[in-house]
Amino acid sequence: MGQLSHTKYILYNSPSRVKVTRRHHPLYNQELEVLNADKQVLVVRLADGSPMKMPRSWTDADGAGLTQEPTFLSVFTIESLRELLNLIEALRNRD
Repeated sequence: MGQLSHTKYILYNSPSRVKVTRRHHPLYNQELEVLNADKQVLVVRLADGSPMKMPRSWTDADGAGLTQEPTFLSVFTIESLRELLNLIEALRNRD
């Protein structure tokens, strides 16, 4: 009997479908078909049929639920929000 490659072994241990658990990702909470997998990256099929690579940790492939990231996680930092407010104020005062 022939030996399985590492990738095929990992794929056999991966679900056929995964849910995107990465907050702020455009595909958050969507379920996608797994086309290929290794220890760190999945290749999933998008709704239009095209493949896309996605970090395994951004999905529930290893049993992590939708709560794997803290709910207080924000895209913005305090500093970036202050810079944005300063930019808005500067644009208002341009005249």
